[in-house]
Amino acid sequence: MTLIIGEVRKLLTIRTALWFGLASVALAALNAALVSLASGTLDEVAEKEEALGGMPILLLFFGAVAVTAEYRHRTAASAVLASGRDPGAVAAARLAANVVVGLGLALLTTGASFALGVPILAAHQPGPDLTAAQLIPLAGGCVLAGTLSVLVGAALGGLLRNQIAAVVAGIVVYFVAPSLIGMINDSAVDYTPFGSLQVLTRGVHGSTHSLPASASALAAWAVGLAVFAVLAERHRDLG
Repeated sequence: MTLIIGEVRKLLTIRTALWFGLASVALAALNAALVSLASGTLDEVAEKEEALGGMPILLLFFGAVAVTAEYRHRTAASAVLASGRDPGAVAAARLAANVVVGLGLALLTTGASFALGVPILAAHQPGPDLTAAQLIPLAGGCVLAGTLSVLVGAALGGLLRNQIAAVVAGIVVYFVAPSLIGMINDSAVDYTPFGSLQVLTRGVHGSTHSLPASASALAAWAVGLAVFAVLAERHRDLG
């Protein structure tokens, strides 16, 4: 726990979390406003939910950038030596810290989207307003999607140790791979990180994949990559 607290403090004292937080909040609010006002008539519940949800791509990048910064600035080895723990334990603490900070960022971005989008939809779009029973699961899905996206990005950063490579890998995992998989089997896309995100954030309608199934699939990807990153770190040189 001490390691995790230390890593959280480290993340909160650098500018990375601040700038990504501001950018994510601004993008979420802008997306909600633009979709709510400029997408024509949104008179169905599913369309209004889609306007509030958003792809947490910046949170994915935050995780990748935050972890790879340790290797770019050559502070990863010194952190292990100062802690007196093995590299795998320090890597696990670093990933856990990113999840904690990522949860805060996901809450902020979801709050910004809802705070701006819900009133706009109520004032400018016909049809039934979204109820609390509809907004709460949507908010939960968006927060979960954002938090797990941070873990996916952080795990890729830990595996690759290179900022550009980790960001590119995140784009491939989220966007390119599902397209290739969809060419082979459409239903399999629902089990990819992108497909699960789309269900959690209501970016897709009529999916046969349930919210719990999508949450489980995305969590499996995120945790699996995180475990792989920790195991890889244990077998690497500190340099």
